[in-house]
Amino acid sequence: MTQVRTLASVSLRPGDLSGLKVLVADDHATTARLISDLLRAAGVGHVEIAIDGLRAREMLRAWDPHILFTDWNMPMMDGLELTRSIRRAAVAKDPMIPNPQIPVIMLTAMRSAREVENARRAGVNEFVIKPFTPASVLSRVQLVLSKPRPFIISDKYVGPDRRRRAEISYSGPMRRAVDPEEVMDAVERQSTRETMGVELAALRRIIKVRGSMDRATLQMTYRVMQHTRFRARQVRDEMVAQISQLLIDYADAMGGPERCDPAVLEIHFDAMATLLAAPETDEVLAKRVLHELDAAVQKRIARGYKAA
Repeated sequence: MTQVRTLASVSLRPGDLSGLKVLVADDHATTARLISDLLRAAGVGHVEIAIDGLRAREMLRAWDPHILFTDWNMPMMDGLELTRSIRRAAVAKDPMIPNPQIPVIMLTAMRSAREVENARRAGVNEFVIKPFTPASVLSRVQLVLSKPRPFIISDKYVGPDRRRRAEISYSGPMRRAVDPEEVMDAVERQSTRETMGVELAALRRIIKVRGSMDRATLQMTYRVMQHTRFRARQVRDEMVAQISQLLIDYADAMGGPERCDPAVLEIHFDAMATLLAAPETDEVLAKRVLHELDAAVQKRIARGYKAA
């Protein structure tokens, strides 16, 4: 059976997250703000930031959040030692740690299997690989809320049960590379479209929360389109793949996502939202949307070349 991973917003309405308290521990101000804005855009009501592990411990004591996002590398106390100190409080009471079982989501660049295992042994629940997308962040929130791991206290290990394998970089439908084309049926493609629609809506809310498309948002948009193209190709949704490719081509032609015109992104967002909301069988609409988007993008590319 095909497993379908969905974003938090699919099963948890923003109103359900309004009482959630999330602490983000990261010494990189841009990353911390982006994570915070993403969570607020998804409906999380209370988000605070700590610049290192020691400050995070102080905020854990004073604020007692429901979820902790922590970067791996931080000054003073890194994310790994912070996690260990939290879990140790389950067997040796620590007044700084009101909840030793708090879900810990580690933010990190790609690590070796050995390093990931060390983090698991420290008591990390889930991972978000940087650079991240709304899907990767929100799916981890969904996991710790809807599928909490049993908490284990033993002589050799204290922390969440490590037996469930987490998919740390993909949020679409799972399939084997050898699966025949007929496996990709309309139901699975529609489910994938719904997930893409949720991520697109989250991305637009992030931009609204931040008030503009800055460099970090532009880079995230580019990553989202790369992932959307990958997922669309996997389920053989050619129109969605083509629309994603158009924005990628535009960004590449302009010299990178940082040089994109926000107006082009808005045109693309509107086209993608129209396509995702329409029945998959409406090929006439899909082709019209694709044609109009292509024309608009080519026009903007031409303007960019003239300006250069």
